[in-house]
Amino acid sequence: MDGKRILAIDDDADFREGLTDVLDELGYRVRTASNGKEALETLRREPVPDVILLDLRMPEMDGRAFRRELAGDERLAEIPLVIVSGSREVEGEARSLGAAAVLPKPFGIQKLLESIKTATEH
Repeated sequence: MDGKRILAIDDDADFREGLTDVLDELGYRVRTASNGKEALETLRREPVPDVILLDLRMPEMDGRAFRRELAGDERLAEIPLVIVSGSREVEGEARSLGAAAVLPKPFGIQKLLESIKTATEH
């Protein structure tokens, strides 16, 4: 791949680890966070990612609150989002959050790559 930077935000440690393993192998540079608050801290100290993979349901700061924080920060507001969710009913909400794509769990590698491509070309 082309070394795109990805920030994956999900409260499931096994999911984050598996996602990182797959994307690292494909040449992406992956950072992870277990909730929105941790992700904001990462965004403030790391280079801005090319895309954010965002779960909506997380403790401490969920995906919705995280998105509101992003929208209020000029430097971060335009980062493309892919909503990653175990719920199939999030498509409409994802659009209202300005997501470039929705990736329902469980998903295969091809769907993941298509979602990243859609988001980064959005």
